[in-house]
Amino acid sequence: MNQVTRDQGPSGLSIAALITGLLGMTIVPIILGAIDLSRIKNGLASPRGRGMDIAGIVLGAIGTVIWIIAVVIIIGVIPGLTFSFSL
Repeated sequence: MNQVTRDQGPSGLSIAALITGLLGMTIVPIILGAIDLSRIKNGLASPRGRGMDIAGIVLGAIGTVIWIIAVVIIIGVIPGLTFSFSL
């Protein structure tokens, strides 16, 4: 496999991790960021994308937590709703 030099820019995976994290795609940035961090560790990707990978992972984790909270709240509220229809 090709080794990278330090003067290369961030990889496409790191950019994708950051963008998908900003867009709120919960699991996608976590996966992309983890893959690219692994590639950086093995010398297959430029270390310049490390910050974007970490930001994408953090944003993905925050998005995941927000979705879980939203689902729990919705599940807790739905049983308390009463629907009455009159014709």
